[in-house]
Amino acid sequence: MKGAIITGAKKIEVQDFPMPESDGYHVITRVETVGICGSDLHFWDLGDLPAHKFTRVGHEHSLVVVDPGARTDLKPGDRVTSIPLPAPCGKCGPCLEHKFDRCENRETGVGNFPNGPAGSMAEYFATAPSLVRKIPDSMSNEEAAMVEPCATLYSAVKRQRILTGEKVLVFGGGIIGSFAAQWAKYFGAGYVAMVEVNKFRGEKNLKDGNIDELFDGADPELVPKLLKATGGKGFDFAFECTGQSVPINTAVLACKIGAVITMIGSSDKPAQLNLIPALYKRPTLKFHLCYSFDEFDEVIQLIADKKIDVMRHYSCDWKLEDIQKAYEELKKPDSDKVKIMVQFPRK
Repeated sequence: MKGAIITGAKKIEVQDFPMPESDGYHVITRVETVGICGSDLHFWDLGDLPAHKFTRVGHEHSLVVVDPGARTDLKPGDRVTSIPLPAPCGKCGPCLEHKFDRCENRETGVGNFPNGPAGSMAEYFATAPSLVRKIPDSMSNEEAAMVEPCATLYSAVKRQRILTGEKVLVFGGGIIGSFAAQWAKYFGAGYVAMVEVNKFRGEKNLKDGNIDELFDGADPELVPKLLKATGGKGFDFAFECTGQSVPINTAVLACKIGAVITMIGSSDKPAQLNLIPALYKRPTLKFHLCYSFDEFDEVIQLIADKKIDVMRHYSCDWKLEDIQKAYEELKKPDSDKVKIMVQFPRK
């Protein structure tokens, strides 16, 4: 079967891989649609490092069951997605508290492929039975592939317990920032502002109604303008979705004393924090990754019930053989793409 693997810094290639074999346990699926994630791009950037080189990417997907393995409630032909985390043991302390994302004895490998790290950017994909989720008939393949990034931001925003009318600041207008803004609105924020240097992405969020106001990240008067937008009081919450030092420090300056700043973005470079304003403002800094299994399931239902529109962030389809060009497109500073998906031939 064909699949995409990182072979070096900024290099991803399509190669041949062995088909996953039935073992009576893993669920084997045929891949339909896979989204390209920001974390995939980070792996691609750092593809010369041992931790990333020869990794097969892909974890935002729509799948069709070929072999249900240990899942007696599944049958060949069922449409599914899966939680792209190492499968929990179900026995350790965190598992017994239903904090499966913190399991101390997780099965190794991206996607839990038996022979090592192999993601779903391939024609077929195997994963642990506890991670597979059926998707409703009303949900498209593209919506199913959006569940994973949507769930990450659903979890990040929901856990902050934003009160009706509070002011939220989002840094970054890519898929993570866009979902952060959209969920902030959903949970009752009265005013959502976004800081973005990519004009297309920022204006798209404004047009889609994710935000109330857009600010240019390159504006030398950015902080005074942000404070003015809040009546001089500062924002109640900020979601930093770029992983860069300047936005992190801008968040501190633009937020009120005691605000909550959630770090979601990542970068291959160390982030620096200016301690003097941070000590004065005394924000609570939180770092967020992933979601609980319950939250993943909640998002599937919210999308199926049309309570959240994920397709507004969908940009276009690419073929597997053109994946290198797709990665290059998403890394352009002025790219007009937010979420690119790879479509596999239907059977």
